[in-house]
Amino acid sequence: MKRHFTNLLRIDSRHLLWRVLVCSMLGALFYVYAHVSSSGEIPAFGAHYRHYLLAILITNFLGSIVLQVDHFLNLWIHWKTNFLLRFLAGFLLNGAITVSLLVVVGSYALHAGYEELLKLCILYVITVFIYEIFYGWFYSFHYYVIRQVDTLKSERMMLELQLESLKSQISPHYLFNCLNTISSLLFKDSRLAEKFIRRMADTLQYVLSNQQRHLVSLREEIDFVRSYCFLLQVRFEQHLKLEINLPGNLLETQIPPLALQMLVENAVKHNQISKDNTLMVSISAIDRTHINVTNTKTKAVNPTQSFKVGLDNIMQRYKYFTDEQVTVRDEEQFSVVLPVIQNGNTV
Repeated sequence: MKRHFTNLLRIDSRHLLWRVLVCSMLGALFYVYAHVSSSGEIPAFGAHYRHYLLAILITNFLGSIVLQVDHFLNLWIHWKTNFLLRFLAGFLLNGAITVSLLVVVGSYALHAGYEELLKLCILYVITVFIYEIFYGWFYSFHYYVIRQVDTLKSERMMLELQLESLKSQISPHYLFNCLNTISSLLFKDSRLAEKFIRRMADTLQYVLSNQQRHLVSLREEIDFVRSYCFLLQVRFEQHLKLEINLPGNLLETQIPPLALQMLVENAVKHNQISKDNTLMVSISAIDRTHINVTNTKTKAVNPTQSFKVGLDNIMQRYKYFTDEQVTVRDEEQFSVVLPVIQNGNTV
């Protein structure tokens, strides 16, 4: 933190130094031009140093005012959406302030005549015009670069989070359990084994085909959860139950892929399922604005701390699409409330 603050101070000091240097050179050149155009002679610094210093101070003062005005205007009018309006607002406002200040200071401090004052005003206004053009161009370019970098960072983080969720589904442990189940079914129920293989293929296809997608339809996710739960129900038989009660209009909304599946998986992973411990998982809607995933609680199998890994992954991914929080309630039942996402935004 201290190093970052030091770097910021260095950058700000460098910008301030360049601004003072440029404004000072412009102030001196403007005074030389005004004096030469009126008298035909270049003013010697020794005899006119007060006027030189005053012109430099005025230009630096005007430069500071112009920067502050532009900073204020940036908060109200954005270069990207209203370039022409922002340019005209900056040029007219800064031009008016510059001319007003020059008339006052030039008349009483520099004792400039009408023609000399007019020339100075034209020079400063032209400078403001050129400055606003370059300022708009550089500001827009800088903003574009920053947005592109932020977007790339977000995309990378999103893919990393998605990769973590995908890894859990194609892990050797997951495949080993599925293959073990298939092996035992082949000798007991060949039809069920065939159905199991098809559902397993559906889950793997869903996982692999959605590894680059940030959002999928709720209908796709529900179909995947049904297939995934079928695999689990073959293993746990009637001791694992899934209940889905969602209105039809919510099925076309969007959700991060594997979000519901991870909640179902964690419910199975952290609860004991047996003849005496039936696990019930319910997926329902709350006012058609939130999805509620609830599971009953049986005897804990693993420490609940490891449960946070999947939840953190879901919460982090939801942050990219909504400001609403993913709510977790650990009471008589364990429930996670997910905001409904409609076309990339919360309902």
